[in-house]
Amino acid sequence: MIDYSVNRDSPVPAYYQIALDLRQRISGGEWRAGNKLPAEPELAEQYNVSRMTLRQAMAELVKEGILVRQRGAGTFVDQGYIHISQSFDEPIHVFSNSPKDKNTLRQLIWDQLRQVAIPDSRFHWNFEEFVPDFAGSEQCVLSIRNMEWYQESKILFVAPDNSLTKVRQQAIEDQKTLIVATYALARGFHLIVPGNVPAGLEHFAATLDGLEIFSKTISLEDILPLGKIDLLITGISLVTDKGVRWGKGHGYFDLEWAMFREVDCVDELTPIIAVGHDCQVVSNELEPSAVDTITDAIVTPTRVINVEKKHAKPSGIHWNYVSPELLERIPPLKTLFTQREQMLSHES
Repeated sequence: MIDYSVNRDSPVPAYYQIALDLRQRISGGEWRAGNKLPAEPELAEQYNVSRMTLRQAMAELVKEGILVRQRGAGTFVDQGYIHISQSFDEPIHVFSNSPKDKNTLRQLIWDQLRQVAIPDSRFHWNFEEFVPDFAGSEQCVLSIRNMEWYQESKILFVAPDNSLTKVRQQAIEDQKTLIVATYALARGFHLIVPGNVPAGLEHFAATLDGLEIFSKTISLEDILPLGKIDLLITGISLVTDKGVRWGKGHGYFDLEWAMFREVDCVDELTPIIAVGHDCQVVSNELEPSAVDTITDAIVTPTRVINVEKKHAKPSGIHWNYVSPELLERIPPLKTLFTQREQMLSHES
């Protein structure tokens, strides 16, 4: 059993030691974005401190924006969907291993990824902040282009991950209608339609900076008139061979899928492809929650894994598990919530 007790002989206050340790446990993946932390009595017992000291530590992380309190529900890791596959009072297990083994696995993958990853201009090697491009990603593009899903598609959604820049470039060159989320979904979506990008500038147009120049920013409501999305492609931080994704931890792709379902832009049969390096594919069991969007295929530089379907994709947004802070950060989500509240008001 891991010893979380504080060092009573340290000049660092007990509450601050706990705040540092909680931050490390969150960044290490013990709790994913949106997860509920254990109840205060349980955490106080783990650290062998009073609830007052524990609350002081958690208040520090609330002030930093790492945690968010929801009255009557508990304290959650900020920025993301809340997992509801288990009741709130039960621990949420990401892997079947212990937390220590799980964190070791995550770090091992990132250590391996660093050998093949291309650093970001802003986040460098901080894989908690971005999904990197990697050596061999051009082979992933070739594999996707040979897939029937891609060949028959007219409208694509491709996540704004660094690992998918070449995929977005290929879609532009192939005259696909391309939808890309703005960074952190803060301004809705980018739209590039065939003919919008001059020949020779497809690669730049596929970057986040290029999208700002060559795309049109559209709302969620603007997507439906275009027609249903034929194919979705996302990057990964980690994925199991059963198609369960572990992204950066913010849950943006899960929200994008759920919002598309809400406005009938996708359905259960709409295929999803996850793209990553071979070192990001693991065989460990990652238990999906009700909001986790399972992929239909995994594409790496060396193989294409067709995932055996065992779980249904989320049919929409689980509103009870969306925080007010998340609504304020993501305008399309807030619009859907407002529409839902108005509809419920009219029904009553």
